[in-house]
Amino acid sequence: MPDQPAILTQRFILRFWSPLAVMWITMAIEQPLLAGVIARMPEPKLQLAAFGITFTMALLIESPIIMLLSASTALVKGRQSYGQLLRFTTLLSVALTAFHLLVTLTPLFNWFVGDVVGAPPELIPSARLALLLMTPWSAAVAYRRMWQGVMIRFGLTDQVGVTNILRLAATAVVVLGGMMRGVLPGAALAGLSLSCGVVMGAAAAWWYARPLLANQLCQLEPPDQQISMQYLVHFYTPLALSNIINFAAGPVLTLGLSRSLLPLESLALWPVVSSLSFLWRSLGFAYQDVVVALLHDSDSLTVLRRFAFILAAILSSTILVIGLSPLNHVWYGRISGLTPDLVALANLPTILISLTPALSVLVALNRGILVHTRHTRPVSVAVAINVTVLLLVMLLGPTWLPWPGVVLASLAFTLASLAEVAYLRTQTRVVYLAASQLDAAPA
Repeated sequence: MPDQPAILTQRFILRFWSPLAVMWITMAIEQPLLAGVIARMPEPKLQLAAFGITFTMALLIESPIIMLLSASTALVKGRQSYGQLLRFTTLLSVALTAFHLLVTLTPLFNWFVGDVVGAPPELIPSARLALLLMTPWSAAVAYRRMWQGVMIRFGLTDQVGVTNILRLAATAVVVLGGMMRGVLPGAALAGLSLSCGVVMGAAAAWWYARPLLANQLCQLEPPDQQISMQYLVHFYTPLALSNIINFAAGPVLTLGLSRSLLPLESLALWPVVSSLSFLWRSLGFAYQDVVVALLHDSDSLTVLRRFAFILAAILSSTILVIGLSPLNHVWYGRISGLTPDLVALANLPTILISLTPALSVLVALNRGILVHTRHTRPVSVAVAINVTVLLLVMLLGPTWLPWPGVVLASLAFTLASLAEVAYLRTQTRVVYLAASQLDAAPA
């Protein structure tokens, strides 16, 4: 990665962002890959629906650690701050792994999936086994994201992309090998392959971060750049809450899908539709840490905003083309391997959800500004607004709109993202008008 120029340019942003986009897109590719494998194994509808529930629960359990990437990018300056974040990451990892096992191995699983979510009973055994095989998930993701944040902080974004390529390769080897051998049901095989992938990713991130740990992070930073555990908790709690609230949307969507028209078809199709959306939205997610790392003053903010608007337009236009053209049949039929009835059902949800990639870029831009200036509280408020809108649409929609659940979910997801962007924009407006805050913020 070349050194940052004195005046930030679109070309440098693209160069800085591209490896981070690779990181996110490899994670996004996992879902279509796994869905395509499951769709080609026995009982595809049941196993796809079970894995959709499993993956939603795994994301909800791991949600407190997702923002470790941004926290590490923003806060790690030297030996003391890195040590604090490493201890914090370890505590979170132990707690979440214990909670994962508690949910999986006790009646909590049946109560949540069966009674709260309302999933069909035949899905529960397959979903439970898949979740059990994902036990290493949260801890491996936590350490990987912490070390990746360190690499972003010191400009090693190329290595960040490589760690996730290795993760995807491990996931693909396990799931494709398992499909050929047929040793596990589709959902369980997907869960096992994800665990192998994230462990590989964590190991690769540690390997590539070693030079930084041996050099820059061996040096004790000045006292004014050191952080206490109390400050870290205060800074990180709103970020963690934002992801807990955000991933709570998964069960909300599953609840709505289970109680709307065509529940089994919607539960089977939604993971594939949402994975297509996630594939493009992930390129927007990558932009948050670009903003955290590169935002320094009002001039850099102007350049970062321009890049965000261009990226947003490209991403949403691409997915809209898929929804409006024969590419819809190519993606869902040939690539994802769905049955003809599910392919026919996928058209309208794809069109409805096509705006979400652009919205993900705008969310990332505004979140990045807030994290850089260390105003993290509005981030969690924005996500709460998002989930509130989602909840209202999914609970009230079936009464007002007699649509299949997957169509309603796509509409709800888009409206909720619009509401989040609108609120975040009001919170960052003061930053746009008061550039001195950017100049005074810690670099």
